[in-house]
Amino acid sequence: MNTLSWSEARAAVESAVHDHARRGTELVPVADAAGRILASAVVSPMDVPHYTSSAMDGFAVRGSGPWLLLATPVEGAAGRNVHRTGGVLSDGEALPVLTGSLLPEGAEAVVRSEDAEITCDGSRLHAGQPDVDKDIRPAGQERAAGSELLAPGVRLTPRHIAMLTAGGVDEVTVTVRPTVVCAFTGNEIVRSGVPGPGEVRDAFSTSFPALVESWGGVVTSTEAIADDPVAVEYWLRRPSTVDADIVLVTGGSGHSGQDFARRFITRAVAGDDGEVLASGVACRPGHPTLIARRGAQLIIGAPGNPFAAHVALHSFVMPAIAAFVGASSELHSGACAVSLDPLDRDRVRLIPASLGADRVCTPVDGAHSHMLTGYATGDVLLVVPSGGLAAGEPVDYLML
Repeated sequence: MNTLSWSEARAAVESAVHDHARRGTELVPVADAAGRILASAVVSPMDVPHYTSSAMDGFAVRGSGPWLLLATPVEGAAGRNVHRTGGVLSDGEALPVLTGSLLPEGAEAVVRSEDAEITCDGSRLHAGQPDVDKDIRPAGQERAAGSELLAPGVRLTPRHIAMLTAGGVDEVTVTVRPTVVCAFTGNEIVRSGVPGPGEVRDAFSTSFPALVESWGGVVTSTEAIADDPVAVEYWLRRPSTVDADIVLVTGGSGHSGQDFARRFITRAVAGDDGEVLASGVACRPGHPTLIARRGAQLIIGAPGNPFAAHVALHSFVMPAIAAFVGASSELHSGACAVSLDPLDRDRVRLIPASLGADRVCTPVDGAHSHMLTGYATGDVLLVVPSGGLAAGEPVDYLML
């Protein structure tokens, strides 16, 4: 039995991915890149703005006024791109411009529409003399061509996508997402309606894929499997399971005669290029969690109790996916609002808590291994050492 501490188990998962997993990069359209992790820096292909333009609706002028108006303001573009009109100005001349319009050559400033008066015959523009460069956006004002827009390791958000597309970037190089297959074992599980005595509702088949996808993984299959040794072993050895980067099994990770997942995971990784990384983890809930490696593949057997299984997912699957894609899985640090008694065993406790001002964490009710109320209402999972905590003492936590 190689039971690891909670921190050791997380480190073992990350090391297994770094040392053995199939990781890589790929070029994807920016439009499809939200949520992906950059594998290389993104460099601006152009100055931004890439041309000198007007910052206001009005008139581009050169020299002193009043100015000879070379054209009347455009009314009704009728499908034409009037922002590209441009033109050339000599001293004492003006041309109408719109916000974002290409400035005429020779323009020295922009007179805003609300500050301008045009003679009745439309030939002259009168206004106070603007300062040179007034309401002009120079090319390269925001950034120069060749400057770094985003560094490697950034998780792209819609905000980043907006900046990249506006800046002329069409494709980015990102890390490849790991493929994940999930099996949910248990003869007692029902998937609709109110369960009867001796039955429980499925708590995993929707939440697990959603969590995996939110962390950067790709769930390629989910399957309900009966507590049957033939079914469990067949699923573990099936080519689609063997080909996945991460295998996640719930239930059957304990030590009873019905815990077939543990038996067959252990058997599946036996050989020259497989190993059991942790036969258990010193944490509560989640102690029966089994972590193994089969070649480049990581296998995690999570407990069947719903909160314990989700704790295993946050504790070990999340850092595994982070290691695959190059994201951070570091713990956050805050302060515990209340005192927490020590355990009678050397195990870390994972306790759901609300996160308040100044990162003060308050444990919430409903935190037993079979309960999900605390998990649903909490903001974080406190990582409480076996010796407990005093009120106000620092505490690490995982974001939920």
